[in-house]
Amino acid sequence: MRCCIVLGALTATSAAAGSAQAGPVAGPSLGREPAPIRVTPENVRFNNYLRDLAGPGTLIKVVGGSVVNHLWRQPTDGDQTSEGLAKAMASRAAQTAVQETVRHGLAAVMQHSTDYQPCGCKGFGPKVEHALLETFTDRRADGTRAISIPTLAGTYAGNFGRLAWDHDRNAADAALGATVSIGFSALFNIARELTGVAR
Repeated sequence: MRCCIVLGALTATSAAAGSAQAGPVAGPSLGREPAPIRVTPENVRFNNYLRDLAGPGTLIKVVGGSVVNHLWRQPTDGDQTSEGLAKAMASRAAQTAVQETVRHGLAAVMQHSTDYQPCGCKGFGPKVEHALLETFTDRRADGTRAISIPTLAGTYAGNFGRLAWDHDRNAADAALGATVSIGFSALFNIARELTGVAR
């Protein structure tokens, strides 16, 4: 199973590279311009991938998450050192690499946007609704929405991929971790809408 996860991540990476070299998707032949494309342009996808892989926000999540998890698990005497914390950070960083590679690779293949698009709406209810919509759906090349398969697959691939090197975890831990991670993403998106913070 672990080999399949790694193979899936490599396949998604190859697909993303191939998609980045391919030309734009042709619009419908109706004698007019297609609807405005909201999806991230191909020449920006790689920069977005690098940002989500090693940007400031990602570094904060990796370091902060590792510290909290390290303290929460009440590590054994051998893991209480800074070396144990460094291993936890390396493990979380590798998990993030798998997650973002799968997410961005699938998004490129499926022509889904990887950008969070702020609502611009007013009121608590509409902002929360939009934040949840952005969490679980992506915009396609024609501007319509679809279930965010890249995000869901990337999150679960990252958590299950971690089983390959973190032998203290099992499949139940991985599934729970992925589900909690998606929940935190939803809360983060709600917070960014309510505070007016946009990427």
